[in-house]
Amino acid sequence: MSMDTRIFCQQGPMHLLPHHAGCLSGFRFVFKDLFDVAGYVTGAGNPQWLVTHEPAQATSPLIEALLAHGAECVGRVQTDELAYSLNGQNIHYGTPVNPAAPECIPGGSSSGSAVAVAGGLADFAIGTDTGGSIRVPASYTNIYGLRPTHGGLSLQAAFELAGRFDTAGLLATHLDVLNKVFHLLYQGKDAPTASLTTLYLDDAFVDLLGRERQQRLQAWCDAAGVSLTRGSLCLASDWDSQQLSELFRVIQGYDIIQNHGPWLQRYGQSLDPAILARVEWARCITQEHYQQALEQYHAFAQWLQSVIFSSGSLWVLPTTPGGPPSLTLEPEALATYRSQLMGLTAYAGLAGLPQLHIPMPELALGPAGISLLGAPYQDAQLLSMAAKLQAGSSDDR
Repeated sequence: MSMDTRIFCQQGPMHLLPHHAGCLSGFRFVFKDLFDVAGYVTGAGNPQWLVTHEPAQATSPLIEALLAHGAECVGRVQTDELAYSLNGQNIHYGTPVNPAAPECIPGGSSSGSAVAVAGGLADFAIGTDTGGSIRVPASYTNIYGLRPTHGGLSLQAAFELAGRFDTAGLLATHLDVLNKVFHLLYQGKDAPTASLTTLYLDDAFVDLLGRERQQRLQAWCDAAGVSLTRGSLCLASDWDSQQLSELFRVIQGYDIIQNHGPWLQRYGQSLDPAILARVEWARCITQEHYQQALEQYHAFAQWLQSVIFSSGSLWVLPTTPGGPPSLTLEPEALATYRSQLMGLTAYAGLAGLPQLHIPMPELALGPAGISLLGAPYQDAQLLSMAAKLQAGSSDDR
């Protein structure tokens, strides 16, 4: 069978054997084309990047750890160019077919990672999440996706988009697999030991969550004996989703130019026009605008971390506004949708929080679900709560 280059990268490695047997023996994984493997070039989803960079000198500690615990790597997989998109479309290598909704985009930028897992080509995948690149494709392809607390998984020997927000993350079809891999790789602080038994849904998210997902969530909570409370901490605050989306875009865009400005100046025309337009917009961000955004960013992060921790609950919100957009959606409409989407993903992104996407199969609106959001280092609590919700559900996988 020929290799599907919409999913897998031709530069390899195509296959990495486990170092020896371990607790992940029998499991297969893929890794996003942002992680380094010694002797191979990391392509970052762009052919020009591929030919203008040298082979890596070191291998990602995540890949090394997985191989050391017995997992088998079955390939390097595609990403949106420079990881600067949430769509999962790549004009150079093609758009991977979304196994959960073939007529829709798969989501990105961890597109190959999500599609390989959802399509049964791998048991789990490692990807990255800056502005939603784990959470969004997980939602669109009906699999689990974890964006850990910022810094919780190593990003050594990996491409940097905007390090202030870049986070290594995990994708899996089965929650128990994701849980096992996470605990093997996690290098963050010790999580609080107290078990959290309450979920909090803010009124700011209710309309986007919609009746169908609310009813499914309530049924899960009832079956699991979990209390679902409501409030208006976000709705009554000084922050709204449109403001947060713009705040994230400004800081991310400025940092991208600082990281990659010379290369983008020379080779930017090789990018998808939609991504290039973002690059050109980012070039216009002034130092003053950036500093103002940083002040707001620090204030928001401190506020959100504080209110989540003091609530004594894990928060629940829609991962995405709805199901995945159609492949034929007009670019202008897709750009408008992206802004709304980033208004949701910016909460965890700006505050460096862990967020876990839980799929809700067979929704009328298409592949979608909910997310659990925690205070810093409450990653394990997210996974524990998800297991509790799924244990009493017919959706348990």
